[in-house]
Amino acid sequence: MKGLPVIVSLGIALAAWWACSLAFGHMLIPSPVAVGRELAGLCLRPGTWLTVAVTVARGMAGLLAALGCALVFGIAAGSSRETMRLLTPLVAALQSCPPILWITLLMVWAGTGSLVPMAVVFATVFPPLFANIAQGCMALDKRLFDMARLYRVPRTRVLLKIILPGLTPYLLAGLSHAAATSWKVTAVAEFLGSSTGIGARLFWSYRMLEIPQLFAWASIVVLLGVALELLVIAPLRASSEAFTGKVREQA
Repeated sequence: MKGLPVIVSLGIALAAWWACSLAFGHMLIPSPVAVGRELAGLCLRPGTWLTVAVTVARGMAGLLAALGCALVFGIAAGSSRETMRLLTPLVAALQSCPPILWITLLMVWAGTGSLVPMAVVFATVFPPLFANIAQGCMALDKRLFDMARLYRVPRTRVLLKIILPGLTPYLLAGLSHAAATSWKVTAVAEFLGSSTGIGARLFWSYRMLEIPQLFAWASIVVLLGVALELLVIAPLRASSEAFTGKVREQA
């Protein structure tokens, strides 16, 4: 049965949740039934779907911006050792900064709003995307580029026919990690540095001590994260493994 792992995992999670609710009291940990009623009420409100759309749009905007920059700088770095040496310290500095640092600085510079979560997602996922793309570019067969120069193949055709196909497994692997990371980082950035979005709703539920609503929004975060894993990240990983397997067979 294909959906059995999901059913078993859900059953274990609900059982543990119910046991914690009985042990610590409904004031601290509402029962799954109470949270389910609150969640159903949220789903009937148009504002809930707008809130979810805002969070998804911010995460996607930051991810796409990071992907575009990673492609440009990653291909340049992977094609030139000098460019790699120049860019490595900058990328290392970005990678060493935790998201909370970016959130704090951006709140000082830009206040609260969409810029904070989008910029934090960009700063968080750009380094691993850059590293994957640069590594993939360095792994390409240099003889293909020699032949392209010998036959004077246009650079656009080299990019479309040699570089991008060769980068595909590295790009897919990087995207699977970046997509999962961007979702979590967006919610955290909204919690601390935005007045809208799922993270902001979590913050205000916590401030007002509306515990069932807090758990309902947390459930939305978890459910969307699971949907992202099953519908986006898992297919990306499978595509990456399939593509790599085909390349090995052809070799």
